[in-house]
Amino acid sequence: MEMSSVSRQETEAAGGESSSPGDYMQQFKNIIAPGNEASMTREFKPQVAYEFERYSNPQQLKQFVLRSEKLRALLEHYARETKQPLRQLEQQARAIIDEIGLDRNMAIIRWCGIAITAIGKRICDGIYVNSASMANVRKDMGKCPVLYLPSHRSYMDFILMSYICYYYDIEIPGIAAGMDFHSMFGMGTMLRKTGAFFMRRSFSNDELYWDIFREYMYALVANYHIGVEFFIEGTRSRNFKALVPKVGLLSMALLPYFTGEVPDVMIVPVSVAYERVLEEQLFVYELLGVPKPKESTKGFFKALKIIDERFGKMFLDFGAPISAREFFGHDSGDRIQRAGLGGSLQKLNRQEIELVKQLANEIIYQQQRRIVISTFNMLSLCYASKLYGQLSVNLDELARGVLHLKRIFEQLGAHVSTRSSNIKSDIIDAVEIHSNILQFRVGRLQFTPLAADQLATKIDVKRLKAHALTPETMAVAVPMLALQLYVNPCMFWLARPAYLLLAALKEQRRQHIEDVLGSYESTLSALHKHVSSMDALFQHEFIVESNREAVEFETHLQLLLDERALELDRQTGRICVQDNECSRVILAALAPFLCLYYQLAVTVRQLAQNGEFSAKELLVRVQQYVEQLLQQPGGAAAHVHPYCLALDNLNIAIYALVQSGYLHKARDTGLMRVASATSDKCLRQLELQLLEYCQLMPFAQYSTAANEQAQSHIAKL
Repeated sequence: MEMSSVSRQETEAAGGESSSPGDYMQQFKNIIAPGNEASMTREFKPQVAYEFERYSNPQQLKQFVLRSEKLRALLEHYARETKQPLRQLEQQARAIIDEIGLDRNMAIIRWCGIAITAIGKRICDGIYVNSASMANVRKDMGKCPVLYLPSHRSYMDFILMSYICYYYDIEIPGIAAGMDFHSMFGMGTMLRKTGAFFMRRSFSNDELYWDIFREYMYALVANYHIGVEFFIEGTRSRNFKALVPKVGLLSMALLPYFTGEVPDVMIVPVSVAYERVLEEQLFVYELLGVPKPKESTKGFFKALKIIDERFGKMFLDFGAPISAREFFGHDSGDRIQRAGLGGSLQKLNRQEIELVKQLANEIIYQQQRRIVISTFNMLSLCYASKLYGQLSVNLDELARGVLHLKRIFEQLGAHVSTRSSNIKSDIIDAVEIHSNILQFRVGRLQFTPLAADQLATKIDVKRLKAHALTPETMAVAVPMLALQLYVNPCMFWLARPAYLLLAALKEQRRQHIEDVLGSYESTLSALHKHVSSMDALFQHEFIVESNREAVEFETHLQLLLDERALELDRQTGRICVQDNECSRVILAALAPFLCLYYQLAVTVRQLAQNGEFSAKELLVRVQQYVEQLLQQPGGAAAHVHPYCLALDNLNIAIYALVQSGYLHKARDTGLMRVASATSDKCLRQLELQLLEYCQLMPFAQYSTAANEQAQSHIAKL
């Protein structure tokens, strides 16, 4: 089965919009603005996701699964295998389905809606929904099952999707939720009655649970009318950028399509953007190793103190629906033949799983394309680049920088919420919303002081997941990591332009050293090769679709030429990188990731001298080493950034080294060792390559200014 070229072209076309950037943002409607609020007492007659002649309720759905021939055959199989009585297995199955199954109570849904409206008005400047893209989704509903797949940055994502479906009179979907919510007193029941169905985080060793959950998911998609919502990233992204998609739930949800029981499945990518994420500070501390607090009802009510803070605007956009049939390029004959093999008890074959992975990457791509870039995202980028250049910045300079970035992002196809006509007031408002990170002092933008002694009483260093960082290190790292979190959503647009700039710097140096020019075509070929190499290295860090490389290369090259960041002679192939605002801000965005991968490679080499090591040992050693570098006086250490302490990103980088073959991980023990120096995946060569990229940067010591500024704040307190 090959993906059809037609569906690829259609999906590619759906990635961009014909309207101008300003017109596109006009499509967003503030659904909690005075006069726009939803009436929570009105009669709810929703449009169903999948039309049937007769509709079941949640209890009937559970009974349908329990009484199905499929489940009966499954339990008889387990009875023979385990020698357990069939009646006992039937009781276990009933208990498992009761644990999993969703419910529906309109009174609770209405009260939740009233609470969301009230809290939203208190803490938000608006919940903005793209009404045009929502209408585009609605017009295609009813013919087949619908999967809503939102990006996942906050627990608010659970609530917002249901709230918006109620607002637009769409049937509230069944929402996949983890068992940590199920165990919350009162909250688990409330979530279930608003449409949540629960799944255990890990059930790989419980085959009965796995098969029953798969049967319930199959019935929910194929035989129920409300649609299904889940997060393809699997968990909240604590670093505010897309994670590698998890295909387990998506594979289950698509099984009724592969077996021919449904004619198609409509997949709706949903992009959720927050001007300020509710869990922002919690995520920063978790990245540094502070354990995640356990979900509890008490913790939920304690978290309600956020109603005294401002979180700005929230944006939700809906991607063009993706047809599974068109994306996979199936004809009916393929699936009729597949359907005769036993219905939902089947499992996807390798070829089908590979197709699902391609679809998952496409969903992530479409999610990222529509995440709205806020003023604070661009302000963070601008401020970070000034810090690396050891420059301070005032409001006028920020206004020019943000407007410049707005033009760059819109040229790349991003949607930007910043208003050009009110740029200074937008910046002042954004800094006020994020006053816990930045503030204006004496007319210059600076980090908000964070006292080390306050952190010492707030954090128990003995409970940190990796190295016990000192309060002084934490005081430096917390504001820098918080700032970087708001840079990260921009990396979907800037990662490949940054690769291209680095490739150009490398090729420029080669041309200078060798003093030999080739041709325009040979220079382009060399640039392509370097960009592909960085794409491969950072493929788990920045989730961008590889099948668009050629088109994006041309787009990014033209952007850099237009911005005069690059000069490229079409006769001789001579290339020159200009050290201007555009090149600095793009390279500054990539700098923390280069630092992290480089310092990880250095630490792995040092640790590997003693033989095998565990992931925990490696994380501890990296944080120890980075902390020592950050504490060197006068910013003497080069190529280091507080982001190198972020555990989630270190884990992503370790995973990338394992997947690329630079590290070998034993399946039984989990211990790692470095690949042979004679192999084509030599870690020392990678370290030298990363060092070369770091040295090509136009700023020698990335974090010097930031570290010194943070340390001066500490000294003043």
